[in-house]
Amino acid sequence: MSRSPRRPLVKVCGITNPADGRAALAAGADLLGFILASSPRRVSAAKAARLVRSLRRAPGGCDALMVGVFRDAPAAAVLRAARAAGFDLVQLHGAESPADVARLAAAGFRVIKVIKRLGAAAGRELRRYPAAWAFLIEKPVPKSWRGASRTADWRKARAAVAAHPRVGIAGNLSPANAARALRQAGRKVWLIDAASTLEREPGRKDHALVRRFVAAARAGK
Repeated sequence: MSRSPRRPLVKVCGITNPADGRAALAAGADLLGFILASSPRRVSAAKAARLVRSLRRAPGGCDALMVGVFRDAPAAAVLRAARAAGFDLVQLHGAESPADVARLAAAGFRVIKVIKRLGAAAGRELRRYPAAWAFLIEKPVPKSWRGASRTADWRKARAAVAAHPRVGIAGNLSPANAARALRQAGRKVWLIDAASTLEREPGRKDHALVRRFVAAARAGK
């Protein structure tokens, strides 16, 4: 997938059912995330496979990237689940090693490595994972909830965003703060990601919030 230099890609994460996936695609999401780690939004590999097959047939589904989200799972288990589900990308959300990322990349998967740091520390983490295809800087704030306006000071991510062609941001991002976060992080942001802030209840998206989030991300650059 190529992207316009004028806008970041938008990822709606924590998809648990076909209706939410279709709503995200209809809103213009570029990536859909399926969480296979401990979470209120967790789905099994078998359910993820069914969702991916269904959403590939939905309008826009062939163009979107399907992302499996894992945390501290052995690389062999990630490979099995990602292949079974038909993911395009795998996102590693824990303390996975550079060797884990390299193994997945060697097996043919593009890896998004989550970095939970800002400032100079984020840049050092990026350099630790040369085999990663992309990075997602996630900096949550306390008491996240849908529509919340609080998020990190994304000006502290600018150097990391500029250091690699594919660096995204996540962490309590919502329709209320997406545009501001993107302005703070700089024009080179590759991706903006949200999950719980777009929900009406855990694991169920509010489709109006999804539409507003995508629109805010489009307007923010």
